[in-house]
Amino acid sequence: MSKSRRLAYLALTINAIIWGSAFPIVKPAFDFISPTQYLFLRFLFAGICSLPIFLYYYFKKHPKPSYIIKALLLEIIGLPIPLILLYTGLSLTSSLEASLIGATGPIFVVLGGVWFLHERESKREWQGLALSLFGSLILVIAPMFSHGLDTPMGTVGNLYILGYNLLYAIYAITAKKFYKTRPPLYLGSLTYLATALIYGSILTYQGQLAPVFEYLRIWDWRIMLPVLYMAIPGGILAFALYLYAQSKIEVSEANLFTYLNGVVAIPAAYFLLGETPSLLTVLAILLIGAGVYQAEEKS
Repeated sequence: MSKSRRLAYLALTINAIIWGSAFPIVKPAFDFISPTQYLFLRFLFAGICSLPIFLYYYFKKHPKPSYIIKALLLEIIGLPIPLILLYTGLSLTSSLEASLIGATGPIFVVLGGVWFLHERESKREWQGLALSLFGSLILVIAPMFSHGLDTPMGTVGNLYILGYNLLYAIYAITAKKFYKTRPPLYLGSLTYLATALIYGSILTYQGQLAPVFEYLRIWDWRIMLPVLYMAIPGGILAFALYLYAQSKIEVSEANLFTYLNGVVAIPAAYFLLGETPSLLTVLAILLIGAGVYQAEEKS
């Protein structure tokens, strides 16, 4: 194995640890703050912290304003609405189920690529995708078979996250055609700030923006730790690691590491929140894992 491939694997493993631990870290914040308020703070901090990266590359590369505007429009369409679905779903279901369903996003990207980009898949890959998709659907309806009082809300939350996967797949397919190779990292700051502006406008309309600045004034770590976690390591660092790895190995192979998010989420949810997977959830995980292996195993 080449050095560059080993470094790519290391970057993707760190990425999976960061993103896999995200939902168990973020979910407790929703006892004090709404998903939209959380997203506003997250992208505000991410935009401010990554602004030096944008300024450095802007003066170095001098990209065309037309390209920046088109890229910003694409990213803004692909971020605010899908992420509201994702974090609203997280506020309604367990962090473990949210992480596991969210980790199945590449399945929908592959299916979208087949449908819209006419990418070809072998019979073995179709069988694996079908198995993984079936396991994903089991995860979505799993709360209906539990006996908790919040069962209906858990199912609704899982459906929100499934909706996020579908919208993200549409964005990923559109971005693949626009960027040709990979999205420019240096535009992240503008994207984050523009996204924060959209969330801020929504909160202003709802009359919920003022409490956000109160959270900043008192600096409650129960809120600010999840915000800063997803703004810096969960946003800037993890995205940079993913783009680096994607430049060193095949995109399809890089996407495989996304499934590790769910693997990391299981111990993270247990140690941080005391959540344990049900037997039905374990069955769904096994089906998804078997489907991924079936689709990606070459010989």
